[in-house]
Amino acid sequence: MDNLIGHKNNKKQIQIAIGSAKSRNENIPHMLFSGAAGCGKTTMAMEMAKLSGVDFLAVSPHEMQDREAILKTLDKLDHNNYDKYGNRKGIVRPTIIFFDEIHQMGRKGQEVMGIAMEKFMLETGKPNKFYWIPYFTIIGATTDDGELSKPFREKFKLRFLFETYSKDEITEIVRMHAKNKKTIITNKATRVIAQRSRGIPRTAVSYLERSRDYTIYIEANVITSDTVIENFKLMGIDSKGLTLAEIKILKMLYNNKEPIGLDNLAINTNESIKNIKNTIEPFLIQEGLMLRSGKGRVITSVGRKHLEKNNHIDVERNKIEIPANYVRS
Repeated sequence: MDNLIGHKNNKKQIQIAIGSAKSRNENIPHMLFSGAAGCGKTTMAMEMAKLSGVDFLAVSPHEMQDREAILKTLDKLDHNNYDKYGNRKGIVRPTIIFFDEIHQMGRKGQEVMGIAMEKFMLETGKPNKFYWIPYFTIIGATTDDGELSKPFREKFKLRFLFETYSKDEITEIVRMHAKNKKTIITNKATRVIAQRSRGIPRTAVSYLERSRDYTIYIEANVITSDTVIENFKLMGIDSKGLTLAEIKILKMLYNNKEPIGLDNLAINTNESIKNIKNTIEPFLIQEGLMLRSGKGRVITSVGRKHLEKNNHIDVERNKIEIPANYVRS
């Protein structure tokens, strides 16, 4: 786990939890990983399984809709070193069950799974009859933990926020992946990719691969900063990592003096309201490029300067001509 870049505090707490669980011959506490997509939640869960020496089972939350479906999944767990009543008779190896976007699990599924997580038993449908379940650990990854029911959320004894990575961390990740793929890249090119990756490793690795492909296309052997920048131009990604859709929204706000409502933004940019609200707007607001007001969305001075600096706006065309004989009142 020390080989994983970033999330230092999260890693330390997780290592402590794993060590304690091993010494007690019990399962690692159930954990909830929240944060932006592509920030290492799945990788962390897989590394936990490797470090613990246990099985890793990835399950879709859409499959967990009722007791029968959940029991079918839990039957796949490691049943070794238990007696027929579920009592431990040796060293057990509690499986890590990983749910990506766990908030998409239905309410009924959350209710049944919550009971299994707490009691390691499930009802059989007969009075006072239960199935025993081997110890296991649920790791739920989510970009919206507010969608989980409160009782289900409380079953996760440890909760971790996976924030975006620093530019230095992303640069190191790009360099590491380039080395693993035996790809030759300059230090400056590595930094250019990191700068546009928004602190998200998955995005950085994708940009590295696209840059590699473009380098092969132009019959070069080394990924240089010039090559990377030229490829980003083809992709429509600017110096801050803004996409064409985000630039389009900022330009619309730039050219309108009044705030613009979400519906009008969606119509004029041909983007869905959900995509603008959940994907595009958060980054623009975090970067200080736009604001939400009571009357609609407005561009900030930072947003204006960014558009002008990156030549997204024809500044000369937007200047107001002042007559030579004009006198201020």
